[in-house]
Parts: sequence; C-alpha cells; structure tokens
Amino acid sequence: MHKARTKTPLTLLCTLIFGVLLLPNIGCARSNISDKKIQFIDLSRAVELYEQQQRENDTALFIDARKPERFAEGHIPGARNMRTPDVDLRYGTDPALERYKNLIVYGENPGTATVNAMAKRLIEAGYNGFVKKRVKVYPGGWQEWEITGLPVEADKSADDQ
Repeated sequence: MHKARTKTPLTLLCTLIFGVLLLPNIGCARSNISDKKIQFIDLSRAVELYEQQQRENDTALFIDARKPERFAEGHIPGARNMRTPDVDLRYGTDPALERYKNLIVYGENPGTATVNAMAKRLIEAGYNGFVKKRVKVYPGGWQEWEITGLPVEADKSADDQ
C-alpha cells in the first residue's frame, strides 16, 4: 500500500513562488509599461506622418486597434488592423512592423482604452528602443480623422452590405 502524500507548507510556498516567477514570462501578467512611456501625437503630426508615408513608404504604419468589423467599415488608408493578442510577446518583433520608423496606434476616439493597451504591448514587445521611440498614439482616432475630411478607405465587402 502506498501512503497518500500530503503537501507540506514548504511545498505549497515553493509552488506559489515558482508560479509567480513563471507567469510573467509566459504572457499571463499585466504589462509593466507605464502610461508615461506612451508618446502621443496630435492630428497635424499624424497627417504629416501619413503624407510622408505616401512618399517614402517606410515612414509610418497606422495600426487600427478597433474591432475588425469597424475597421472594414472605414479606416486610414494603408492602416493595419491589429488587436492586442496579435502581438505575441514570446517571439519578439515582427519584421513586417520593424521596417517602419513610426507605429501609430489609433482607435475609435480619445476614450478608447484598447489604444493605450496596444501601444504598451508594442513597447513591451520591443518596438521602442533606448533611443528609437517608434510607438506613438494618435488619440483623436478614427472619429477625428474622418470628421476632418482626411482620406479614408473601406473594405469592399463592407461597402456591399
């Protein structure tokens, strides 16, 4: 017969410590990035970067953090729709994003919390270096861009509905 093994308080403590140390490394913990690390840009700077991107093609990528359905209805031309889980911290930076000098995150409007979460996730993934601060937030978002009459595009499938 085998005796049932009981866990000692020391075993439980070791398990707890191991869990606390391991979980942040597998993406289960909240970001350690402070809001102070986020750089914000206004409409005029967003337009300037957009126009420069039209000429140089590696200046800026606009990252739309809204739901795919909203993105399909309309977005800044050339923008890429990404959600926070799309940035996998286990694999480092994505070469497709790495080529851009600026990654500008925007959402629906200034009150969108997912925008700051996306910016923090990109910073945490390594897109901002000690000198190169690539990640920026455009808080005016889609609403300001559209209301101002700036260029927009929509997915064809959204136009057919």
